[in-house]
Order: sequence, then structure tokens, then C-alpha cells
Amino acid sequence: MTLLASALESLEWSEPRGPGCLIAFCGVDGAGKTTQINLLHSQLLESGVETVCTRQPTDWYRADPLVRRYLSSGGTTFEAHSLALFAAADRHRHCHEVVLPALERGAVVLCDRYVYSSLAYFHTRGVSASFVASINAGVVRPHAALFLDSEPATALERIRRRDGNATKFEERSEDAVSRIREAFLSMSAHMTVIRAQQSPDLTHRAVREALAARPSRT
Repeated sequence: MTLLASALESLEWSEPRGPGCLIAFCGVDGAGKTTQINLLHSQLLESGVETVCTRQPTDWYRADPLVRRYLSSGGTTFEAHSLALFAAADRHRHCHEVVLPALERGAVVLCDRYVYSSLAYFHTRGVSASFVASINAGVVRPHAALFLDSEPATALERIRRRDGNATKFEERSEDAVSRIREAFLSMSAHMTVIRAQQSPDLTHRAVREALAARPSRT
């Protein structure tokens, strides 16, 4: 078992409350998470299902100057540890204020990134996986976690088309993206891997099939 898979095994989740459903979408930047969330959101709305589209980290984390500087230029392992704590605090707050209330009223929550993303990214930044798991203890367990798997070169091409030169430091190297992807894949026993190299429509079909096949919770 890999370090990241072992950390996930040890993570102390809280169980979701209420009739709602939490679906986490993970993957490297440029894997197509936003597109797939929007497609599933539209499908659920057509079926009359209340759907909440949200993301982690929230803007509370993303707008912080220290976070923006680190994502732009990188930093030390100590700084990465500090950001891991900040990201965990942001996740706990987000779960308490957004995710749990939505689940309790029966909504489907589509979340762009979740604990799996913190484990993958902070592991490649030199932060212990067990540390990341420990500070995220108590967050709600998702009903389904999907990893949209894209080849690093494809993801980087999409990022450059989308953002131009305004890329994060980890998006300037195919090797860095490859390490993040491998970190995600090492947790594949805990996520459903969706091939995201294909067209958005085919990927959406695979997402629907994966969700339909998941075991129901009692």
C-alpha cells in the first residue's frame, strides 16, 4: 500500500448526514473537472434535483496573498506545511457552512477537489501524507470520489489555452504534473478513475456510469 493510500485508510471521516449526496471531482489542473461538473449539474437540474456546485479550497484560501505567492513561485517545505493547515481549516469551514447543510436538505453537492487533492498536491510539495490526513480528520466522507485522469501533456495544453502565461509554478513543468498525477493514481483504490482523454461527452457518459454503479448507502 502506498503512503497516500495508507493515509486515506487512517483518515477519520465523519459520516454524511441527511438524504443528500456528496460527489467529489479530483484531478490535475486541466483535467476537465469544471466541464464535467457543469455537464452533471445540467443533467441533474433537468431531472429536478437540487444541485450545489462548489469547490475546495474556497476563495478564503485562494485569495490569501501567501497562497497566491506560493502557487505562483513555489516556496519552502515549511511554507507548504503552513498552507496545508490553512487548506484543512478552509475545508472544515466549507464542510460546516456549505456541504453539510446542503446534504441535510437533500441536495446533491458537486465539489471541485476534496481531501484527495490536498493529499496529492501537498505530498508532492514535501508534506507528510499522514500529517495531511490528521489535520483533515472529521471532514465528511463523500458518497463518491472521481479522479479524472488526463495525460500531463494534454492537461498542460488545456491550461495554456485557458490561462495563457498566467500559470502556477507547478503547471510549468510536465514532470511536476506527472508527479501529482501519480500521487492521485496511488489512491485509485479509494476513487473511481475516469479516463478524461476522450471527448467531454464520452467522459460525461463514463461519469454517469460510474455514479450509477456505485453501491447505495443504508
